[in-house]
Amino acid sequence: MHTTKVIQLARKHIGKGDMESSARVSLSDAMHLYERGLLDYAKSRALNSMKYSVGVFHADYKKASV
Repeated sequence: MHTTKVIQLARKHIGKGDMESSARVSLSDAMHLYERGLLDYAKSRALNSMKYSVGVFHADYKKASV
């Protein structure tokens, strides 16, 4: 999945889960990395955000991590 889509999914899930602050920090990192052109790192941080917000067993996380 393209980095922008992963970031969009991560943004969609902010506010869900017990580790919201960690999810927000990871998403912020992802957006800054994306702006700098570091797409692989940005995608990784967006995936981390989703881990914190919805977990690795969520369907959106599974789609995004492929």
